[in-house]
Amino acid sequence: MRKKYEIFISYRRKGGYDTAKLIFDRLRLDGYSVSFDIDTLTNGNFDKELEQRVSDCKDFLLVLSPNSFDRFFNQNPAYEPDSDWFRREISQAVKTNKNIVPLILDGFSFPKTLPDDVKDVANKNAIDIYPKYFEAAYEKMKSFLISKPSWVVKHKKILISVISSAFLAIIASLYLAMTEYRENLKTMEAWLQEQRLMRQQERTLHWNGPGNEIGEIIFEKITETGMQKTECSGRGMIATLNKYNCRGETEIICSYSPKISFTNCDGSRNIAYLEKEMRFRTAPQPDSASAIAELANKLREADFSDWVSGINKLK
Repeated sequence: MRKKYEIFISYRRKGGYDTAKLIFDRLRLDGYSVSFDIDTLTNGNFDKELEQRVSDCKDFLLVLSPNSFDRFFNQNPAYEPDSDWFRREISQAVKTNKNIVPLILDGFSFPKTLPDDVKDVANKNAIDIYPKYFEAAYEKMKSFLISKPSWVVKHKKILISVISSAFLAIIASLYLAMTEYRENLKTMEAWLQEQRLMRQQERTLHWNGPGNEIGEIIFEKITETGMQKTECSGRGMIATLNKYNCRGETEIICSYSPKISFTNCDGSRNIAYLEKEMRFRTAPQPDSASAIAELANKLREADFSDWVSGINKLK
């Protein structure tokens, strides 16, 4: 049975990931049911599952970092709202009348206008999130939520007190068996430590990009992440690069919006993707070879440090 989450966190990976992950960890620690795509999305159709989680949730936390909405006004004809996950999540939350709580990071401000499918978020009560005053902002954010923490976490102090008293009574009555108990406890702690180490094991990265010049250039840009041209196994991830496009008859123009997708080893589960916000485009050239060569030079000069940072966070 598909698990339902009461809180959904939406954010742009560029600029919003760290704050969104911090809020996710704190809410989970406080006993709330929270969806945070990379950590909780495990199988099924990636985009349909995200939209369904928005429909199922009670609270929609919208982390707004600087330039979060810039892509909505992109004049590039290649921009498609349906492929912008951030916009689709907001649109679904507005359409299904969720309790939307905008969380404003330093440097963000609402534009004067927004597309019709997301414009209602500008009318919601927002909370400013500043690192220095994070705790106060976090407590205020919780007061905006419809969702409630689990009963166990809410009453954990009472439970801890009761359990502690019972534990002390058991220890007193089983004093003669304490040595065996301690040995069993050590064995359990060793097993838990082994499990923690296994969970913390870094994912391996495996390149599945094209063997052409464009693919090799981008591969070199991200090799510092540990990306290898090896066979994927275990908890590894396969990185697949999209294709560039060249058109024309008498004059050839190549254009490219680099996007890299990550799946598990057998390709059955989408894990994440990264894409460049800029589109690389060549001047008209007399043949394909010249156009591709110009495209390659543009990519060599481009900065892919954001991809390096994003990939390292996935490991």
